[in-house]
Amino acid sequence: MIIVEGIEQLLLNVLFVIVFLLFIPILVEVNAQRLSKIRKNWIVIISASLAIISCISFPITIMDGYIFDLRLVVLTVAGLYGGVSTSILLAAVTIFYRFLVGGTGVHATLIVVIILLFCIILLTDYFGKSSRKNKIILGSSLSLFAALLAIVNSTLLFGAPFSYSFLLIFLTLTYCTTAITIYLYEVFQESLLIKKRLIKAEKMDIVSHLASSVSHEVRNPLTVIKGFLQMMEQNDIPEEQRKKFLKISIEEVDRANDIIRNYLTFAKPSPENKRNLNVKEELERTIQIITPLANMNGVEIVTKLKNYFIEGETQVFQQCLLNITKNCIEAMPDRGRLYIETKKENGELIVVISDNGKGMTKEQVSRLGEPYFTTKGREGTGLGMMAAINIIETMRGKLSVSSTVNEGTNFYIRLPIVEECS
Repeated sequence: MIIVEGIEQLLLNVLFVIVFLLFIPILVEVNAQRLSKIRKNWIVIISASLAIISCISFPITIMDGYIFDLRLVVLTVAGLYGGVSTSILLAAVTIFYRFLVGGTGVHATLIVVIILLFCIILLTDYFGKSSRKNKIILGSSLSLFAALLAIVNSTLLFGAPFSYSFLLIFLTLTYCTTAITIYLYEVFQESLLIKKRLIKAEKMDIVSHLASSVSHEVRNPLTVIKGFLQMMEQNDIPEEQRKKFLKISIEEVDRANDIIRNYLTFAKPSPENKRNLNVKEELERTIQIITPLANMNGVEIVTKLKNYFIEGETQVFQQCLLNITKNCIEAMPDRGRLYIETKKENGELIVVISDNGKGMTKEQVSRLGEPYFTTKGREGTGLGMMAAINIIETMRGKLSVSSTVNEGTNFYIRLPIVEECS
């Protein structure tokens, strides 16, 4: 019966070790960006201290005032990972709380903890540089050594009685708990490191694509400008032709500027000169700009606009609307209808921009806004849609898209209303 009760208490100790040494530190690592390094270290120390206190509070009583638990597992693992200062603090917590509990075993705890602390301090640097396998072996062996030391110390100096079955269970659980805890923590750290490397690799890949795209797109108008400037150097060119070349060169400079601005908007799309914008006026201005393109494609523009006010920057918001409406028109090369509507729903403004063009598959819709993803083939870079999504997000809004192949696409821009005018 004593052995059964002892197993229950030890298994409860194992639960404390898992919760306080694995679960809480993992939560800290997941939210590491929100926490400073000092605060993160203190959370881990407090968590380990709670594990030690919990283990001592639910022990196996060997004899009056003499208890056994898995506090040495916590001290070993947390000390090896935390370093010298953490080890000293946790050792102090162990000794102090054991003194509060009282009993004959207090002095035995003092001896074992001091020896274990000395071993941890000697092995911390080596442990930090070791492989996962060596960490498991080293940590488990040190924990087992501390448990054996506690048993020998208790038997020889304080005459504590132990059954063989208890010794087997206690030593096995001590070794296995330490090994499993270190293994799981190392696996988590490794997966976290791999994730960070993948994110970094993705960022570098995006940068590579963006640099290549900028180089390619900006070089085209620059080549045109250079060609016309070289032609203008010739003396026999008529003045009218020279003015035409100059006009085209200026247009190409503007095109290069638009390309660069698209990239800058993607990199840092936060509006700098925010003010209240009348969405109806902004959309009417957008329609004026895109009407020539719509006429070229035989696209009819239908609107249903009301006066709603939002906060933003005219130039940036215009770019967002132009990118989306231009995509809609280009999706209808053989005539179609572009529908634009504003309405209020649940206290939010909804701008609906729809076309009845080619449409997109579910996979294509899910990839909208990804770097370098476009449905236009070589004619597009995907940056326009990416910039539009980023602009909407910086305005505390949200863009949702629904589309059906060969039926059309609907864009829903949701933005907070700051003022309403009838």
